[in-house]
Amino acid sequence: MSTLGIGSWADAGDEFSAPPDVIQNPDGTKTVITFRTNQDGKKVKITQKIREVVVQEKVHPLIAQRKNWSKYGKEKNKPPGPDTSTTQLGEKVELKLGLSWKLAEKKEEEEKEQERASKITVQTLKCRLCGGEHYTAKCPFKDTLGASSLTPGGGTPEPGQEGNGLGDSGSGSGKYVPRHLRPDANGVIPSKEARDDSTTLKVSQLNTFVDEDMLRNELFARFGPLQRVTVVRNRETGESRGFAYVSFATEEIAQKALDLLHGKGYHSLILHLEWSKKKKPL
Repeated sequence: MSTLGIGSWADAGDEFSAPPDVIQNPDGTKTVITFRTNQDGKKVKITQKIREVVVQEKVHPLIAQRKNWSKYGKEKNKPPGPDTSTTQLGEKVELKLGLSWKLAEKKEEEEKEQERASKITVQTLKCRLCGGEHYTAKCPFKDTLGASSLTPGGGTPEPGQEGNGLGDSGSGSGKYVPRHLRPDANGVIPSKEARDDSTTLKVSQLNTFVDEDMLRNELFARFGPLQRVTVVRNRETGESRGFAYVSFATEEIAQKALDLLHGKGYHSLILHLEWSKKKKPL
């Protein structure tokens, strides 16, 4: 009959098989001796000298009451406070809240507003003669391109074409003419006799945020494809002036849109539709 010898607890391979040794020192400190297994698989002895410092802090009454609860489980009947054999104390982390995220969010919104405003400015300041980012009146090529862009063949404007609405190009009376009614619309320069405005409606009393896509898709899509939709805007700010011109395929479709939409509400305003070109009585 042979008996198996029981070795020390360190030979069992479990580093938590025995509690650490705690020695009370005369100076009020504690010496804690533990045994651990390092990365090489060797068992090492760790000696720690601990001094307990009592710090008084003010907490909420409910938190103080919770700290006085009796322990349960393996910690039952243990004195208050953490036990070094089962609890490892770490550094105290303090969370400091600030308002920097609000400043960053506000700065991001301001940058988006500036970017949006710059895009509007670039789209607004576009020369109709050379396509540059400046007003047509200040175009350096207006003397050479102005005549050829306003009249067929590059000659002198015909009588009756002087008030064509291009007041900022150096000629005309300055009266506004819609973009789609100008001689150089879409790169085509029709004569005054060949231009047909009989299918164009003027839509007034529009909200300032209404654009061409909203008019085309929301308001007039039911009447079929449209030839042209133009919202009149302020040349400096790019903001809508509250009216637009819509050209239909036929005069009958335009009349139907006029009958159905005139006086109807659209985005908190009452629409006013009329013919762009006054019809002559039969």
